[in-house]
Amino acid sequence: MLIPNRTSTAYDFDRFDTHEKEAEMQMNRKNRQIEKPSAAKSGSIVKILLMAVCAVALPAYLLVYKVELSELSGKISDSLIELEKEESENLRLQAELDNLVTLAKVEDFAKNELGMQKITSVQGKHIALDTGGTTEIAENDDNPAVFISRWFSGVLEYLGFK
Repeated sequence: MLIPNRTSTAYDFDRFDTHEKEAEMQMNRKNRQIEKPSAAKSGSIVKILLMAVCAVALPAYLLVYKVELSELSGKISDSLIELEKEESENLRLQAELDNLVTLAKVEDFAKNELGMQKITSVQGKHIALDTGGTTEIAENDDNPAVFISRWFSGVLEYLGFK
């Protein structure tokens, strides 16, 4: 069973009065604005200066980077042009060398510079060789041990051990 509430509760109409609450809230806002710490007290000046230095240093770094990149690109293109010149000079010298080593050039050099001349049939001497008419024939061994020994020697020679 429910027990009735026998207390005397009256409505608090001050709770519903919004004018006083709004005035109170505005005062709190003003107090908050006054209570905010200044930039010098909170260390924000250091942060601002740091951000300003970064804002100046980053574009300066990028500018220096681009200048260095341009200089290096110029050096590379100059080196490539020099390389092409040297390669063409190499080809020219190689062609000149090939022309110097022809048989006609060698013959001309031998005649004019060294004073040499071609041999004539009168200057040639014939040499007779006496072969003696003897021939040596290797002995044919039918011995199986000799055959195996020769075969084994041939295998070793083929494999590169002899």
